[in-house]
Amino acid sequence: MAEVTIVGAGLAGLVAAVNCAAAGHQVRVLEKFERIGGDPYIRPAVDVTPMDPERLGRFIGVELKPPYVVPTEEFPIYVYGKPHVIPGWQLYLHSVERGPRSTSIDTLLYETALAKGVEFEFGVSMDSQGDFAQLPPDTIVATGLHVEPFLSLKRPYVEVYGFIGKTHYKGPPNIRGFFDRYSRYYNYCANMNGVAFALAFDARPVPTSLRDTWDRQLRQWEGVEFEEWLPHEGVVATKKMSDPCLFAGNKILAGTLAGMQDPFFLFGVQSSLVSGKIAAMAVDDKERAWRLFHAFTSARKYSWLYKKFFDAQPHFVRNLGLRLGFGLYVKQRRLLQPAIDVALKSLPGFGRY
Repeated sequence: MAEVTIVGAGLAGLVAAVNCAAAGHQVRVLEKFERIGGDPYIRPAVDVTPMDPERLGRFIGVELKPPYVVPTEEFPIYVYGKPHVIPGWQLYLHSVERGPRSTSIDTLLYETALAKGVEFEFGVSMDSQGDFAQLPPDTIVATGLHVEPFLSLKRPYVEVYGFIGKTHYKGPPNIRGFFDRYSRYYNYCANMNGVAFALAFDARPVPTSLRDTWDRQLRQWEGVEFEEWLPHEGVVATKKMSDPCLFAGNKILAGTLAGMQDPFFLFGVQSSLVSGKIAAMAVDDKERAWRLFHAFTSARKYSWLYKKFFDAQPHFVRNLGLRLGFGLYVKQRRLLQPAIDVALKSLPGFGRY
């Protein structure tokens, strides 16, 4: 079989590597950093996403189990200061550790790839159009939130700004969500495996005064303290409704670069795992892969339209709408759960493996 080159050792790149190797290819992964797990500036981190680990694991060919993927116990969400508490299982939420630690999903995928004979080269930067032009056809590009590949491959993007916090934290795996005046997006704080991670982000720089307001809320309401906040910037493929794209010239796209993230919550874990599998399929059968990619992203447009509508609303309208929505869901979950299940199908691949 042919040699396959993969750029990026994140979730999408690692899943693509595992599946390409399983198909009999000789696989070489080029990673920008000196280790797996993404940007050391951000990691370790905790992501939370709706997921069916058993079905998703079968689809990508890797068993997803503790301590790498665990059910999220509770989801307190604060809507302009008013809390609404939702059990994690009602939204199929699962916590995932990201980074280089032994309990991270990155390590699980990396060790699986090594066992299948995948070769890794670390410290390899791909920052220009010329760099990508030199790569062989059918190279899989899975480079995450970094802007250079978007520019080099002429992919549209939206810049996001914010702050991140990391600390040690003991407790069951939870996520706390915050909608408030300090962001047009939303903030979250999640923990698992003894680590807590917080992210405040927006499509424009977040003032430190608003970050400090959220920091006080985390301390007072949830008892989570971060000694240091670090500025963070990145890009996401949510500029256009038509952003999802599996091919760019003779390259195959995966992860954030492929635009599979849902535009509203930007859930990245599930979309990256799914797109890594599809990218690997595209090496041998482009038509089948494209059809699956299209099917998995067909409902994304509804999330994109809702995001545009939500962004246009003033805070008092958001406050009223979110309080009514979450309050009704908490009180009438059995009645509304079918509607929630339908809405979750707008997430790429959710429940369709």
